[in-house]
Amino acid sequence: MESVTEWKRKENRYHMISHEGKDGLTYLTFPVLDGAENVRHLFSTRKGGVSRGIYESMNLSFHRGDPDENVLENYRRICGAAGFPYEGLTASAQDHHTFIRRVGRQDRGVGIFRPRDLESVDGLVTDEPDVVLVTYYADCVPLYFLDPEKRAPACGAGFRRGGEEDLHR
Repeated sequence: MESVTEWKRKENRYHMISHEGKDGLTYLTFPVLDGAENVRHLFSTRKGGVSRGIYESMNLSFHRGDPDENVLENYRRICGAAGFPYEGLTASAQDHHTFIRRVGRQDRGVGIFRPRDLESVDGLVTDEPDVVLVTYYADCVPLYFLDPEKRAPACGAGFRRGGEEDLHR
């Protein structure tokens, strides 16, 4: 007989589930993606980071004035919760365009530990292991896609204006 938790998880597999980890880190997952082989996912919230003041608490931006060591610690916490390889983080350079970039092992660290070598890239896709896709959302809708045969996740932003056009590309 399945437990109430198992039943709720099965019934809500298309809805996000909230998790609370170490140090108050709160994050969201989609149960429908939990069974994907060799693919992990996590959507962060504002809770559980080390940033203070106007950046409190889970700030993930290096461009707002928060000390880099705080931002890096916030990424470490997220990687720890999800089991992501910290050195595999690869960030987009979003500015409301519809360009998607295929990234691989050679791109690991871009936008986090290394300068961005791309502009106007609002989505990332990979089929290589240990490449962690990092995209950002404020007034955009997070989009997450998975090709289960190729084990290729993709994520990007659906913008509040022109979202239909974004999805068709």
